[in-house]
Amino acid sequence: MIMSFVPKRRNGLELIDLPPDTYSQAEFAGSLADIRKVNRFLGDIRAVCKHFSVRVAGIEASPVRQVKVLDVATGSADIPAAIVRWARRYGINVAVTAVDLNPLAVREACTFANKYPEITVSVADGLSLPFEDGSFDIVVCNKTLHHLGKDDTIRLLKEVNRVTSGGYIIMDLRRSWVAWGLITMITKIFTRNRLTKYDGPMSVLRSYTVPEVDALAESAGLTGHTVVKEPFWLMVVTGRKSYHE
Repeated sequence: MIMSFVPKRRNGLELIDLPPDTYSQAEFAGSLADIRKVNRFLGDIRAVCKHFSVRVAGIEASPVRQVKVLDVATGSADIPAAIVRWARRYGINVAVTAVDLNPLAVREACTFANKYPEITVSVADGLSLPFEDGSFDIVVCNKTLHHLGKDDTIRLLKEVNRVTSGGYIIMDLRRSWVAWGLITMITKIFTRNRLTKYDGPMSVLRSYTVPEVDALAESAGLTGHTVVKEPFWLMVVTGRKSYHE
């Protein structure tokens, strides 16, 4: 029998999804530092900025017209920082609200974003965002869907669509044995962090495939969305706000 290149999706929790008192602030900060390295060197930042440029072009941004951005489940806020650096380079006025449910992540994000006055950090649950409908021009969410089951994924996608007035960029991993093997090798060689060593491979096994996430977006009512494959087994769900009667 030939083994499929796509493993069955796992349901086990990642260590980082356990209550914050099950790991130390130092362990958690080390895991976020590892994630920042992955985001930098394996294409996450490049992919987000590429799709962000498309979404910004669609709302006619300018130095005068401020673009309001929300980053859901921000981690240490490295993605918002990358967006701000990109916006500064092209003379675009942005204000980024970065939220995370984990108070330890918010603490790290506040420190990391200290040099970026365009970024505001706060605690918020992506499944029940404390913002009015259409509060943000663009909503970004990076590597969060794989932490959620199907029902909560649909709920998150609905919330993203609700709070945006323009569009969204939702990036995550694509599940495959090749991706699992790559991240397993990387975590064994380049980190000693307990959380990263376990969560890296598990995050791949918990991820969705392109057809799976496309179906979940349809269930969430995201009409007109696209799911784009990116290098290093990433995928991006992107599109404009969907309106429902």
